[in-house]
Amino acid sequence: MRNLIICLLVSCFAWSPSVSANLDLSGKTVTWIIPFKEGGGTSRFARFLQPFLTKYLPGNPTVQIQHIPGGGAIKGSNYFQKNAKPDGTYLFGCSTSVIVNVATGNPLVEYNLGAYKPVLLLPQNTHWFTRSDLASGTSDISKLQESGLVLYALKTPASADLFHIWVFDKLGIKKARPIPGLSSGEGYQAFLRGEIHLSSHGAANYVKKVKPEIEKGKVVDVMTLGIVGSDGSISRNPLAPDVLTFPEMYEKVNGKKLGGADLEAYYSIAAAWAQASKSMLLPEGTPDAIVEAYRKAVTAMVNDPEFKEKATKVLGPYPLIIGDEAGPILKKAAIFSDSTKEQLNAVLKKNRFVYRVQ
Repeated sequence: MRNLIICLLVSCFAWSPSVSANLDLSGKTVTWIIPFKEGGGTSRFARFLQPFLTKYLPGNPTVQIQHIPGGGAIKGSNYFQKNAKPDGTYLFGCSTSVIVNVATGNPLVEYNLGAYKPVLLLPQNTHWFTRSDLASGTSDISKLQESGLVLYALKTPASADLFHIWVFDKLGIKKARPIPGLSSGEGYQAFLRGEIHLSSHGAANYVKKVKPEIEKGKVVDVMTLGIVGSDGSISRNPLAPDVLTFPEMYEKVNGKKLGGADLEAYYSIAAAWAQASKSMLLPEGTPDAIVEAYRKAVTAMVNDPEFKEKATKVLGPYPLIIGDEAGPILKKAAIFSDSTKEQLNAVLKKNRFVYRVQ
């Protein structure tokens, strides 16, 4: 896996030789708003790209990262909506949390995410795992299905953690019960202490924290969310190629392929939770020439030898998405169908949460 090189998925549009001439950032500062505290995943994503943007944007501007945490990413996101200028000097660091606020109809949202101009998407993936005494082997959930109680961490149902509830319900883990208020990191520590039965992590923490426990025989892979291609195809996670994806696990458990309303919900969840996990966006109203200049800069960036050398370790092995292909993914992530909302609300009700997707 370490030899995997981040691929580049670029939409088929021609770069005009005059594009860069329409944007000159010489002597200017590009402010990149991150609606989270420093040190988180979106912050690390931005800081890794920061020097490469300075190198490849026209005029080699200073790129300043500004963290505005609060309100489940709403404070910084609303700030960007109100203050960002569409002149190439503002960027937005989007993540699953920002998208879920829109998709679930949070009334505090004032930002028009659908009008932002995508430059780059960085997909991620989710790995689920359990203790070795709770599974007969990799991708086995029979003991979890039969258990009288299966506990897992859930920070809040108004976040991406909502998707865990839906996933476990679709797999027939009838006694799965969330423990609200636990973050992913806190949940993992509780898992290691034997206090909860199922846990999950993204790519970076899976490699750093979970893999060693798997190699010791203490932890067993359950499944991954799966990698969704632009054509809707679903492939296994390259970090865990022998582990079933959620659609494969669904088929194994239910005796039929994931389809209909369940497949529709899965695609929306995968778009929000994986394909658009981290992204770089320009504000509403940014001229096409500026958008293309940014896309040209990040295309040069991903072909930089230094970037190629470091990116897989820092960002993961998943393909970056640059260009027009990113737009439909963001739309799918941020706009849940009525059927998907009904499914999510049904599992919220089943688990006695008062929160509802709007």
